[in-house]
Amino acid sequence: MDLRKIIRDKKEERNKFIAALTPKSFDFQIVTWFGSGLIIPACGTWGTIGGMIFGIPLLFLTNSIFVFIVAIFLFFIGLKSVERIEKKLNGHDPSFIVIDEVVAILIGIAMTPKDYLFFLLPFMFLLFRFFDAKKPWLIGLADRKIKGAWGVMIDDVIAIIFSLVTLYFVLFVFIIFFLDTLPRPE
Repeated sequence: MDLRKIIRDKKEERNKFIAALTPKSFDFQIVTWFGSGLIIPACGTWGTIGGMIFGIPLLFLTNSIFVFIVAIFLFFIGLKSVERIEKKLNGHDPSFIVIDEVVAILIGIAMTPKDYLFFLLPFMFLLFRFFDAKKPWLIGLADRKIKGAWGVMIDDVIAIIFSLVTLYFVLFVFIIFFLDTLPRPE
């Protein structure tokens, strides 16, 4: 299948998604994270970037605890919005629903030291997108077994936890072997 056909099919799917819902509604705006989940291709990646655009300034204007609280708040708002959207669609987890990616990346941002955010964020982003796309072990199990809005939201939370554990393990090993080369905040 060539890329143009994939993009054309995805655009058609997006148009059906939009037509079945009310784009100006609160639920639509939340689940698509103000439209970032409608960008083709790689809706989840664009949703994650939309979450980063929100989360990075939020971290620098407040602190990690506040960002984490916002992530938890959005998790529960997302649960209700996803539930209502899925009822209207009679389907489970369309790729245009990206509030789960937003919540996950906010958790990741909250769990990253502010001084090292710009150093660690690209790695965290790549790890998260890898775990979210491939869905190994617990992530895939949660995705397959947990139905409804909880299933949509929780697999991404598990994916960011896997990403953070992997990132900090690699960082720990890196520090042990190359301690003097790690950039330090001034």
